[in-house]
Amino acid sequence: MFTTQFDRRRLLTATGLGLLAVAAAPLAGCSSGQGPVNAAQKNLGVKLPTYRAYTGVTPDLPGTSEGVLPAFYNMPKNRAASVKGKPGTGQSVSGMANIFYATPPGADQNPWLAGLNDRLGANLDMTMVPAADYSTKFATTIAGNDLPDMMLVPNAGAPNLAELLKARFTDLTEYLSGDAILEYPNLANIVTQSWKGAVYNGGIYGIPIPRGLIGGAFFIRQDLFEKYGANPEPRNYNEFVEMTKALTDPKERRWCYANFVAPYTALLLMNGAPNNWREDGGKLTRSYETEEFKQTLNDLIELWKSGVMHPDTFSTTQPEKALFNAGTTAVSYGGYTAWTQFAQDNRSNPDFKLALMPSYERTSGQLARWWTGNGLYSINAFKKQDNPERTKLLLRICDYLAAPFGSEEHFYRLYGQEGRDHTLDANGNPVLTQQGQAQTVVPIRYLADSAPVLYEPGRPKDADAQHAYQSLEIPKGIPDPTLGLYSNAFATKNATIDKTFTTALYDIVQGRKPFNSVDDLIATWRKTGGDAIRGEFEDQLQKN
Repeated sequence: MFTTQFDRRRLLTATGLGLLAVAAAPLAGCSSGQGPVNAAQKNLGVKLPTYRAYTGVTPDLPGTSEGVLPAFYNMPKNRAASVKGKPGTGQSVSGMANIFYATPPGADQNPWLAGLNDRLGANLDMTMVPAADYSTKFATTIAGNDLPDMMLVPNAGAPNLAELLKARFTDLTEYLSGDAILEYPNLANIVTQSWKGAVYNGGIYGIPIPRGLIGGAFFIRQDLFEKYGANPEPRNYNEFVEMTKALTDPKERRWCYANFVAPYTALLLMNGAPNNWREDGGKLTRSYETEEFKQTLNDLIELWKSGVMHPDTFSTTQPEKALFNAGTTAVSYGGYTAWTQFAQDNRSNPDFKLALMPSYERTSGQLARWWTGNGLYSINAFKKQDNPERTKLLLRICDYLAAPFGSEEHFYRLYGQEGRDHTLDANGNPVLTQQGQAQTVVPIRYLADSAPVLYEPGRPKDADAQHAYQSLEIPKGIPDPTLGLYSNAFATKNATIDKTFTTALYDIVQGRKPFNSVDDLIATWRKTGGDAIRGEFEDQLQKN
C-alpha cells in the first residue's frame, strides 16, 4: 500500500490501526481529533526551538538555505567532543523504536552497546520492534499503559494523536522552546522545519527525527545503463519508454523494473501530478482525482503490456532490492538513505556503478516538480514524568544521540570501536566489520538523530553525485500542502482505503478490470474515508 509519495512515513498496518483506535478511544476529546486540544491557531503560536548550526566541521560542498544538504568527501580526522561529560550517572532508561534489520543482541552480548551505555552514563534498555509490526506494538503498549521512557511515534501518526500525547506524554515546551534548547546544542542543530512536526496541543511534544527534503529517489545501475545504451536522463515520455525497453530482455531475465512503485512514481512526476494533494484557496484535490493521475494510469497499462516490468512486479514479497543488486533490474525507487546500503551490498562488485535519475516533464524537456518531504521521519515522545530532572536526563541522552557529523560521539554511534566494529581506509574512512554491521544497528537513531549530511565512507565521488542531484531537484520541489497537519481520519482510515485502492489499481494496470472502473474506484475511496480526510485537512488549512 502506498500514497503517491511512497515512504514509510505513510504506512501503518490495518491491524495496528485498529488496536490504536481502541487504545486511544477513551482519550478522544472530539471525534475528529481536531477540537480545542489541538487547535490550529494555538499550534501556530508555539515558539519553535532556536536553530544554531554546528560549526565544528567544514563541508567540502556546502548546504543551502533551500535544503540541499552539506557534503563531505572524507570523515574528518580531528573529531571533537560535542557533549560535556556523560548525560547520566548510572540510571536505567528505556526506549522503544522500530528496526529494519535483524535484531542485534543486548548489552551483555554486544560490546558496542555496552560501550554506548558507558558513554551515556546510563543503561539504555531498548525494545526493538520489526518495522512491519511497530504500529501494533505501539498500540498494545499504549493500551497496557506500561510505557517506556521514550517511544517512537508511528511514522504515519496514530488515532487521536493529539489527545494521546496530551494524556500520556510530556510537554517539552519549557525545555526546548526558543533559546531554552541551547542547553542541548546538538538538538539545536536540528533545522526549524523538522521541529514543526513535533508541535501539538500548543506545545512541543517530542524530539524530531530529522531527514533531508528529498525523502525518496530513483536509483539506477549506471553500469547497466552504459552496457545496454540506455539514456540515464530521459527528458520526455518517448525517451522514457525507450529507456525502459533498452534495459529489458526477458530471455536474459532482465527487466527495467521489479517494483510497481518506481514506474508509478516516475510517471506521476512526469505527468505533473501533485504531491499527494493539490491546494487551491484552502480546497484540496487528491492526486487520484486529477487528470494527471488518469494519464499516468493509461501510461502504466501500456508499460505493463510492453513487458518492461518483472512478472512478479505486483507481488508483496518481491525481493526488489536484491534483484537490483543482482542486475536483474536497473531502476529502483526508495528512501534516499538506501544509497548507503546499495553501496555496501555491492562492495565486492568492481563493475557496480550507482547513480540517481532526475525527473523531467512529459513533453517540455524541463525538470519535473520534485515532491519534497517535510524534513522529518517521526518524533520520539517522552512518557509523562513526575520529576523534571528525569525529563532533563532524557533530553541529555537525546542530545548525545543527536551529535553532529564529524563529532566524537557521532563517530562512535555509527561506527563503534576501531579494530572491533570498524577498520580505517587510507583516508581515515571507517569500514564496518561483520561484527560492526550486526551490532551497531540498535535503533537509537529513532530516538534522536544527527542533522543529515551527504557522506559515503570511502566513496568521495558519491558526495559529488548526491549534492549535484539535490541541487538540481530541490529548487524545483513542491511540498505536500498537508505536511505539518494532523488528520485523525487519515491516521485511522488511510492505510485501509489506500490498500483497497492500490489492489484495484493493480487489477486495472494488468487488464483484469477495465480502465473506466477507476471512476468507481475513486468514488469508493472518497466515500470510505477520502472525503473525511480531506475535510479535516481543509479545516486546518482554512484556520491557518
